[in-house]
Formats: sequence, C-alpha cells, structure tokens
Amino acid sequence: MKNLPLLLLLLILQNHKIHMDRIERNQDCAWSCSEGLQCKPRAYSPLSAFNCRNQPVSSTVVNNVMLSTVLACEGRKCSLQLKIGTSVNATGDIRGVSVCADSAGMIGHCQIYTFGHVGKGKATGKQVDVKFKCVPVRPGQLVFVTLKTIPNYCKATWTQRHLVPECSHEGIRDEIAECITGKLAYTVDKARNALTVKVTDAPEDTDYNLRLCHKRNVICAGEGAHRKIKPQHLQSNITLHYSKPLPCLCIEGWPARVDARRIQVCPFKNNLEELWSGITYDFNKEELIWEPQCPVKVSVSLCHADGGKSCQDIGNVFHSEGQKVIFSSVDPHPTLCTKFTTEVGTWIKCPFAKGNFSVWTAKMTSKDGQQWAEISTWVKASFSVSVCEMNPSSQCKRIEGNKFQNLSVDKMKHTVFNLSKSACEVCVCIQVQRVDVRFSVPVLQCDLQCSNWCHDPERSQDIEKILLPALIFLTVILAAVLFGRMTIKDVDKKRTPWTKLTCLRMNQ
Repeated sequence: MKNLPLLLLLLILQNHKIHMDRIERNQDCAWSCSEGLQCKPRAYSPLSAFNCRNQPVSSTVVNNVMLSTVLACEGRKCSLQLKIGTSVNATGDIRGVSVCADSAGMIGHCQIYTFGHVGKGKATGKQVDVKFKCVPVRPGQLVFVTLKTIPNYCKATWTQRHLVPECSHEGIRDEIAECITGKLAYTVDKARNALTVKVTDAPEDTDYNLRLCHKRNVICAGEGAHRKIKPQHLQSNITLHYSKPLPCLCIEGWPARVDARRIQVCPFKNNLEELWSGITYDFNKEELIWEPQCPVKVSVSLCHADGGKSCQDIGNVFHSEGQKVIFSSVDPHPTLCTKFTTEVGTWIKCPFAKGNFSVWTAKMTSKDGQQWAEISTWVKASFSVSVCEMNPSSQCKRIEGNKFQNLSVDKMKHTVFNLSKSACEVCVCIQVQRVDVRFSVPVLQCDLQCSNWCHDPERSQDIEKILLPALIFLTVILAAVLFGRMTIKDVDKKRTPWTKLTCLRMNQ
C-alpha cells in the first residue's frame, strides 16, 4: 500500500505520454478565432521579427499554447501537419497575434491574425482563442515555434520547440508516403547460400530497390549491386546470394525515390559463431590477430586447452566492440586457443589445432639405457625445462630437489637435456615452455623408452581392460574342464562292477 501513490503517479504519467504521442487523424486545419470575432489574416513582414517594444506588459498575454502533429488526409493520401492554437489576453492596444514555425532545411511559415483594436471592437478586455492554419511538416523534423503580439512586445514573446514523430511511430509509418518502406519476407537455402525474398505492402507507383548489406551500427554497407524491381513484378520472388551467413548480413529494401526510408531484416542475427573464424597469425611478427567482420561487444583472451572442456586463461583480457584485437609475441601451439565471451555465451577456437604451426619440438630419446630430451627450433628461442613426476591424477609434480633450467637455442639448431639412468624407476616427464614470448603454453613429454607403463596410464588401462576379461574367461574354461574330468571319473567308478558282472555271465 505504501507504493500505491507512486504507482498511480506512474500510471498518470504513462497515460499522459500515450495521449501526447497519439496522432490525430483528419483534423480541420483551417484557421479560426473566438466565436463572434472577425479575425483577419494579414501579410507577414519579416522586419517585425527584429523590432519589439520594451513597454511594460504582462508576460501572460499569450497562454494555453497547444502544439500537436496531425494527419491531414485526402482519400488515401495523407500528410503531416503541425496544428497550433493559443489564447491571447486582448488588453491594452494589443490587436493581433503572429506565429512562425522554422526548422533547418525548410522555409519558415509565418502567419498574422488581427482581431481589432482594443477599445474599438468586441475584443476589448477579452481572451481571444486563435487557431492558426496548420503548417506542413515532415517525420522527425524539429520545429521552432514563436508567438508574438501585435504590436510586438518584447516581454510577451513565446517560443517552444516541437519534435515531429519519426516514421517508426505506429500512427504514421503506414500512412505517410515517405514512411512506407514495404515489408520483407525471406527463406534461407543453406545449401546454395541463397536468400529468397518477397516484398509486400510496398508503394504501388514506384520502383523498389533490394540488396544485401553488412550493418555496422547505423550504416549498412552494400554487398554487391542492388536489384531494381518494377511495380508489376513486386509479387515475384527475388533470389540474393551471400558468401557467409554473418550476423550483420541484412536484406535492405527501399522505394526508388530520393531520401526514401529503408527497411532491413537480418536473417542470421543470432549466428555469432561465424565471427570467431577470422583469426590470422603473422609468423614474422609473432602476432595473433582477430578482426571482427561485424560489430560485436565481446571479451577476447588467450587460453591453454587442457584436453578437456576447460581452457585456462593466459595473460590479459581484451574488450572489443568491433575493433581489431592483436596479441603480440605469441608462440603458436595446438593447445593455444582464443576465448570469446559475449552476453550470450563463450566460444573457444584453437587456430593452431590443425596443421603444423609449431616452430619448435621436444622429444624423448634413449640409447644403451641412457635417456635424454632433445629440443629443436626453427627460430631463435629461449626455453624453461623442468623434470617432474607423473602422478595417478595425470598431473606432473616437480621432483624434489630438481631445479628449472633455462636453455637458449639458436635458429635451426637443437640442444640435448640429459636425464639420469634412474628415470625409468619413477614416472618421469619433462615440461618445456618458451620464455622469450608473452603468450606460450607448457608442453609435457613423457614417452620414455621404458619397459613399464607408468608413463602411459591410458595404455595401461587399455591393457587392463583386455587382460582382465581374458583371465576371467580362461579361469571359467579351466574350471569347466576340471569339473568335466571329475564327473567322468565318477561315472567310470559307478559303471565298473556292472561291466564285470556282464562279462562273467557271457563267459558262462
């Protein structure tokens, strides 16, 4: 109940807004004065705008000014008009009122109406209601309205600006010729990369333009030439071909006349994943570059894919609203990925996952029981190398007492990192990472040439999966054989006396 007054106030304001936004239709736009008065229109002199009298006069001479946009229609053709009305306190020697409506790009419309001299007419001491002849306006026009008394008293001047509703206003968008854009319906053929478009509710007396464009904020830049459709062919289907289904790819249509309003529909507006494919890498500058093909608000970062669904962030996050993002000093590797995050969701793209992009390799080698790691590089680089032990949770834990080693390797060279002969007694791996760049990922090498399987837990698990059922199967077979042999012996023991007795009888 405490919020009831606030709710009532909001309701009143909302109703007031609705009333102010309503467009009146077929209103009388002729001029008139209060009943019983003979108002006369007069020619307007622009010089009167510069001269005014400074005599004391009440500032409320002009009041109750009403400005409203109305639709003036003749048959099916309608136009926008500015309706102006006011009340004037006809006291002293005030004998008329003037109004001017000015706007950038239009010729000023000025009107003067007189209703007699005070003291010599019926207007003496009265409030005179004046309705001026409507002024033609255009959608979205900002009009400055000025009211003055005759004679022109400086302190009695009234000025206000009025914004004519845009074509998007539901009361005029289908009524005013310059607001009618037509409607676009479409179907998508993904196999042919084609859009089939049909235009409806378009102006009947003019050609119609249709094209594909890439929308960037307000401007929609055209993609290819536009199609011009004759009025008699507007019922036909039009096919437009596209290269990529980008979210900012739109179908744009407009009547073929000067300054015609345009309509756009974007069939792939939710297809954000197409934006994350524009990643390039410059090997000379070691730069990873992402340039969006559409304006989009997104956070971009590099991350290290661990083989699962997660990707651990590396370095800072860049925020873009359609600008190019550049990561400098990047070491290309299959597990180095780019993470894109928007309000809708997160996408991870690994540009180096396919193809041989790595500029260095690390491998394990053995001979005569000696194990060592060999690092080769196609660029001059520095590496951090450490020895660690692989535990059952598939994480590499640094061996106690082992220190990290930093190695510098020249271009097209290789270096060797020796391991102890006891490396096969534990699950030993080496972890190698470039340290001369800003963005790099650690690489594990655990393929020692050992007889045990500790370095390949997955392979060990696979062997267990094969051996365990085999052992169970063999056990069952052996048990069946033993059981069968025992059964045969029991049968032989039972049949022996009967067999002997049969033989004796036959001998007799």
